[in-house]
Amino acid sequence: MAGVRPIVNPPAFAPLPYGLWDAAEHPTLPAHWQQGVTWIDRCPVGDTTYDECLTVTGAGSPPEPPAKTDNVVQEFRGATAFTVFAEFDCSPVGLSDAATIAEESLSRIEHAQVEAAFWTGAAGGQPGIVLPHLASDAEVLDSNGIVLQTVATVAVTGGDVATVLGLLEDALDDCYGGEGVVYIPRFALPTFVASLLVQVVDGVLRTMSGNRVVVSGDFPGTSPAGASPAAGTSWIYATGPLFAYRSEVFATQTRESFDRAENTMKMIAERTYVLGFSCCLIAALVDLGVPTA
Repeated sequence: MAGVRPIVNPPAFAPLPYGLWDAAEHPTLPAHWQQGVTWIDRCPVGDTTYDECLTVTGAGSPPEPPAKTDNVVQEFRGATAFTVFAEFDCSPVGLSDAATIAEESLSRIEHAQVEAAFWTGAAGGQPGIVLPHLASDAEVLDSNGIVLQTVATVAVTGGDVATVLGLLEDALDDCYGGEGVVYIPRFALPTFVASLLVQVVDGVLRTMSGNRVVVSGDFPGTSPAGASPAAGTSWIYATGPLFAYRSEVFATQTRESFDRAENTMKMIAERTYVLGFSCCLIAALVDLGVPTA
């Protein structure tokens, strides 16, 4: 009941910037992608050599160069699908707006739910459903030996934010050598800003060395083992480039959603996601706080 006061529209919802979806590549949807996807990840290490016939000045000449060996790591990787939903229960009298309300509700919460699932790997209260994810201390293979989850390599376990970010990005550079993604909980972001370690470039938040930064209030800052960080600290992660698929929003039909026991209409809006990343999964524990000098 609205009473005597007129009904007006609430303030418009605007998502916060620098989220997970914005940082991801969005390839064309392949057929049957909602069963999960598989790709071949090639992570080259490389090496150097020389021509033994080179003229050398000085004493002696170089020995015969070692034989060239395979230095490109290639493996099949996969990612699983998960679904985010919003349910709106109402009286059948309000049926005309129920589907719209459910879809609008989904648009407000889906990014937060996706970001929490991508960090923890949990969906529907069950751990290990969203693969790959960030906070991981165990490898997961499917029945065909395809890698669904890698173990996070720990770059450093504590230290000032500048040192830790430097070691994290150095490990990322050793692993990938190109633009990657750094993931920071929102409660840790002021520490990075205070130390002038991140900047907005053309609307994109980046580290000073150029890696993209994802910030979320739904990143819990937990360790690869899932442990909560001690007060004044947070775990952060880095990966190679990120990709993401998502479906259109699907809303349940009236005949599928009427709960006769409660005489309510249960309208559900949902969207399915698949996320994955290349080559690297690196973790680091950082001490929080503003610079004192």
